[in-house]
Amino acid sequence: MSSLRENLLRQELHRELAKARKLESEGRIKEAGVHYTRAGAIYRRIAYHAPPNKAQEIFNTASQYENLGNTIKNPEKITEMKTTSPEIYESAIDSLIVSTKPDITWEDIGGLPEVKRTIKEAIIIPFIKNKPQFVRSPRSILLYGPPGTGKTLLAKASSNTLSASFFEARSSALLSKFFGESSKLISALFKKAKKLQPSVIFIDEIDSLAVSRSGDSNEASRRVLGQLLTEIEGFSTSKEEKILTMGATNKPWDMDDAMISRFQRRIYVPLPDEKARKSIIKIHLNGAELGSINIEGLVERTRGFSGRDIANLCQEAINLMVRESNPDLEELTMQQLEHYSLRSRSLSKEDFDRALEKIKPSSQQKDLDKYEKWKEEFGG
Repeated sequence: MSSLRENLLRQELHRELAKARKLESEGRIKEAGVHYTRAGAIYRRIAYHAPPNKAQEIFNTASQYENLGNTIKNPEKITEMKTTSPEIYESAIDSLIVSTKPDITWEDIGGLPEVKRTIKEAIIIPFIKNKPQFVRSPRSILLYGPPGTGKTLLAKASSNTLSASFFEARSSALLSKFFGESSKLISALFKKAKKLQPSVIFIDEIDSLAVSRSGDSNEASRRVLGQLLTEIEGFSTSKEEKILTMGATNKPWDMDDAMISRFQRRIYVPLPDEKARKSIIKIHLNGAELGSINIEGLVERTRGFSGRDIANLCQEAINLMVRESNPDLEELTMQQLEHYSLRSRSLSKEDFDRALEKIKPSSQQKDLDKYEKWKEEFGG
């Protein structure tokens, strides 16, 4: 499959998923199910043309979304989940949680040498059999910092290092009202991770699950928090289990104190410094002709940008170049795409000048000051 056609399919995929999640949040269950099913079908189309080492992973993801679509379209299945054994909830994890093994490596993440070193030590030591009894390593790690600094990539690289099952458990999925009691779903998640260990459980936006009980939380939220506390505590204190729980948050100050204390290591993932920005820029411009671009100048102009901001900036500059080199692109039909060769040219300073007019830093200084203050109090 041509990269252009795959990009178009992935854009269509993102639209279907966005529609499904929006409808789900509005309580329009059956309509959401239709879009989840369509997303699964698009994944299959991508998988048919993927390299053999990636195809099975994509097929598995397609099945997960198709299962999710079929389940939430069927109210009887939802009722069944609320009234039957815990095994039903465990099977729901296959539909809700993306449990594929990532191909992200440490080299794919620019900068953050100290953060990488700390995480590598934490994930490697538990798997060393011959070590002094007093040597212990954290089984639970909280990654916190501004949006887009690479917290999810760090978790995926950790999973790749261990060749572990990776559970990317988004809070929105674990709190889904369509599966009844979220606490049972959380219990099923950890049970599944135990079966497939070594496992990395990565809970993104964990502040949504671990909101402070002194704040505006209801009884259901407190039950979810209690279950999560119990599960993390159980695996963190067991020497035998090869399970690493990683949480990520952009708002650590919103988290319950008891949950914060459950994470044995709290690691601040800051905005990239000069060296890291240069590395990130090179990663996202790899293979492109740079023409009149001064990398050092670009590093200076991206001060205050997160890794994601830099990725978006590079992609915007590339998009501008592609658009200018292929002015008739939007007029092409699907039949024409099969034989179309995408034209390109060297990236120029002007491409980045225009991109910088659109892409701005996502974090402000007042936000960064809050992270530094929280770090002083809780560590990292």
